[in-house]
Amino acid sequence: MSPNAPSHRPKRRKMILVMMYTKYFPNNVINSITLKEAIASISDQLGVPLPVSIRYFRSQMQTIITKACKELSIKPIPSKRCVSYETIYTRHPGFQKGSKPFLSLDYPFPRALPENLFAIREEISSVNEKFSFGASLDLDLLGLEIDYNTLIPGLAMKSSRAMPLAGMFCISFSLDEWLEVCTVETDTARGRLLLSVGISTRYTYATYQKTPVATQEAKAWEAAKNASRRLHFLAIQEDLDGEDCIGYWLLLDLPPPPL
Repeated sequence: MSPNAPSHRPKRRKMILVMMYTKYFPNNVINSITLKEAIASISDQLGVPLPVSIRYFRSQMQTIITKACKELSIKPIPSKRCVSYETIYTRHPGFQKGSKPFLSLDYPFPRALPENLFAIREEISSVNEKFSFGASLDLDLLGLEIDYNTLIPGLAMKSSRAMPLAGMFCISFSLDEWLEVCTVETDTARGRLLLSVGISTRYTYATYQKTPVATQEAKAWEAAKNASRRLHFLAIQEDLDGEDCIGYWLLLDLPPPPL
């Protein structure tokens, strides 16, 4: 069969639903039962199936959210990639700009990378080599207008086992929890690169020798992030001189939720 010959196999169709739904409850009825019923009612009202997964960023409500989701066979994903929370909160009639957030996000001390990112699990190494991993961001939803000539800084990693490594980043950072890659940042005081995943988990991804040149480069990298509205990326490649990425994540340092 020639490369341009039509395939007789049925094409897989994907449906992407983009929606914004807000429902408010008094504090005395916030529990897993109420949340479960609310999620199910949204699905019924819109006539759409239940989602496969749900992101959330309130670690204080993890128990409630996890229980409600699991009873509906939905995968709960703790993540700071909930990019729409600021838009939703600022539109609420009771929102007061400048008020102190009621629930704050933790900023824990970085820890060592989990072992499964050093010794990549064998089942991931059998992934189809034509598949790629990663995640993008809806810049329109974020209200970000980036000039075409703006340079987006990032971190590119080279590995002879780029495919299983990218799969490991995408699937899990631990054996019992699904965590999404959120940000990459430099720690010039200790000479290291930090990787943030999930809601409040940070890992020391790499260290570097603290020389004046290295410190200046790290500061310049953070300055470039500020210039690009805190957008940056993480790429996993087999060859740093090539243009192909096995894994690519567009990342953004988001401010704490304004509530």
